[in-house]
Amino acid sequence: MSERPSPEKRFVVDIMLGKVAKWLRILGFDARCLRVDSSAQVTRFREEGRIIVTRRRQWCGSTGVFCLTSNDPSEQLKELIAAVPIRLEELRPLRRCILCNLDLEVLPRDRVFGRVPDFVFETNECFHHCPGCGRIYWPGTHLVRMVERMRRELNWSG
Repeated sequence: MSERPSPEKRFVVDIMLGKVAKWLRILGFDARCLRVDSSAQVTRFREEGRIIVTRRRQWCGSTGVFCLTSNDPSEQLKELIAAVPIRLEELRPLRRCILCNLDLEVLPRDRVFGRVPDFVFETNECFHHCPGCGRIYWPGTHLVRMVERMRRELNWSG
């Protein structure tokens, strides 16, 4: 949602870690997902204030680069959240498109009629959409389940 302050942490996630990028977006973080394969890129991303996340050994040990070791996306996310660290109060669910990484915009309820399931339309007042891909988001039970899953897996409290 564009009216919320954005989290300060911004990421570049190597393409091989696409599920980590998706989860960072679900949590509300700017997470660009692309192939990191040159030192010029690493330098540019650091200058942009981005945290670089990869599994490529050649970047391990570089300033501002987090090299994940696990093969499991849930474990990778736990590694990253512990290393950065990310606190529960920094989360901004329903802020970014999980596909495009663009900030979501408020979408008037009358503009979603026929574009979401009837039950969703009838039981929700608040909708957002991605200005890039047009995907529509709403604060349904799926959002609650995702955040609860993260709280459990990461032992977050609060």
